[in-house]
Amino acid sequence: MVIAEIKGRFAGSVGGFLWNFIHPIIMLTVYLFVFVYVFKLRVSAEGGAGASAVYIMAGLFPWMVISEGLMRGTSSMIENSNLILKTPFPTEILLGKSVLAPLCSYGVAILLLAVYAVFATGSVSLVLALPVLLVLQILFTMGVTFLTSTLSVFFRDVLQFVQILVTFWIYVTPILYPANMLPGWVRGIMYANPLYPLISLYQSLLIKGELGQWLMVWLALAWSLSFFGGGAFIFNKLKYEFADWL
Repeated sequence: MVIAEIKGRFAGSVGGFLWNFIHPIIMLTVYLFVFVYVFKLRVSAEGGAGASAVYIMAGLFPWMVISEGLMRGTSSMIENSNLILKTPFPTEILLGKSVLAPLCSYGVAILLLAVYAVFATGSVSLVLALPVLLVLQILFTMGVTFLTSTLSVFFRDVLQFVQILVTFWIYVTPILYPANMLPGWVRGIMYANPLYPLISLYQSLLIKGELGQWLMVWLALAWSLSFFGGGAFIFNKLKYEFADWL
């Protein structure tokens, strides 16, 4: 189903499967041009445009996977209503393929950046740490989509709300700018942003070759497990009512 999701999204178009890569490349190019070359973003006094570009990519690539998985997962129950009504099967599969399909498409960019980080930092340990972050990312995204997909069955406006949330979320998370640019009190509030620890770990791993602060590791683990556990619980409680509302 993941393979069918990837192939079917752009079926019939001239670009076909290549659109999976064209979209993120165009988005990345726009962000790099605006923030690195127009606004002259620099992550540190020593780092130049190249370091700033790597910083943006380290946060933006995982964000692309999470945001697209969230968007696809939220609408998966409604889009597959005929399948749910006619075929008895675990509906969690629909969420799983919606979350994993973007990872298969954009994960190549994360892997290429990881290879670059190995040569740039000389740290081979990031090869072991990267799968851990990917697992946390999948748990986090699945947990959020458990909640949003369930709510979308009963309230169809949830998808519109999620679109606004995704647009807003990227700017309130230090992805396109370093956290040290924020005032101290804002950085304290940032810990309440469930996406911040995960993105921070990706940035530290793909730039420095190390996970960084253990506080971020525990926060990312706590947020991922909390969303996954809470979302799965609510989804399993209400999924038997989906057929009545779809």
